[in-house]
Amino acid sequence: MNKEQLGRFIGDERKALGLTQRELAERLHVTDKAVSKWERALSYPDVTLLEPLAAALDLRVEELMACRRDPAEREEEPVKNLLTISNESLQAERRRGWGRLAAVLLLLLAAGLTILYAATFQTVTDTTAFQLKETEAGKTYLYLEERGNKDRLLKLRCGDGVEPEVIPLTDEGGDQYVYRLTYRWNRWTREGMVTSCEPFGISLGSMMNATYEAECAPLFGHPQVFYAQENFYPDPYAEEWGRVFLCDARFWIVRNGNGPDTSAPNEVADGGTPAEAVMETILLVKDCLSAAVADVDGDGENEAVIRTRWTEKPYTIYDLVDGEITESWPDTVPEEVRQLLRCEWE
Repeated sequence: MNKEQLGRFIGDERKALGLTQRELAERLHVTDKAVSKWERALSYPDVTLLEPLAAALDLRVEELMACRRDPAEREEEPVKNLLTISNESLQAERRRGWGRLAAVLLLLLAAGLTILYAATFQTVTDTTAFQLKETEAGKTYLYLEERGNKDRLLKLRCGDGVEPEVIPLTDEGGDQYVYRLTYRWNRWTREGMVTSCEPFGISLGSMMNATYEAECAPLFGHPQVFYAQENFYPDPYAEEWGRVFLCDARFWIVRNGNGPDTSAPNEVADGGTPAEAVMETILLVKDCLSAAVADVDGDGENEAVIRTRWTEKPYTIYDLVDGEITESWPDTVPEEVRQLLRCEWE
């Protein structure tokens, strides 16, 4: 028996019963396209469908396998035909199995390559300073301390749009410039490429050593309150927002031996002898970006305004209420106050 013989027999028996391909398919719970393929000798029915197919055509399985009715005199032929169909079904299932196995292997290979790439290459956006710059064979390389491992240097070449000629390492005073950069590097070779690099406007060393002269303004009921920013240090929270330094904001008054506040820290008492000046801190705010004194609420009295490191609560205002210094956290302050709070690197 071949496909043409079986397909022709199925078609003839179906038509003899007055069934359409769709009606026969519905009885077998298959598509009419499957029935069409059987009748056009494009494929055999699945072995599991032989019995329900024979029943739907009012045949015995032996008759279906022999491709004729009442084949009692040649019982060996249905068995042979059944073996033929079974063998083809088995081969088709094997092909599908190999196809599924190949698909699984391809997925595993893709996943493995992705994991290997992630383990080998790392892309970093950071605010930091370069340690060295050298030229080899006409190419300029920048050396950077590896994050979390200051004993190792990464060797980075400049990608498109990154000009090494305009990337100085230090300023005139020898302090390192800080850059906001994105780079990709290989964990095994410790080499990579800088894909973007923008100056951050300050040098790390100069900011660390910076000292600000004290300013003075009426505040908290005192005619003269001195204030300054001090103790700058690299911001450990800076990665997400690109900020570089935090500091302490100190507000103080100066008292001399005569009791009242002086108008300046080094005021000289009557008689030309320096008074015994005593600095009294009245407000100290740690871990902030900047500080200023301004009349924020327009009541004619100054308040201390702090720019915090938090994006959600960017400002803290300290005011004197009923003799006590209070805190509030507005979402914004007037533009002229924001200008006073601008950091040097901005």
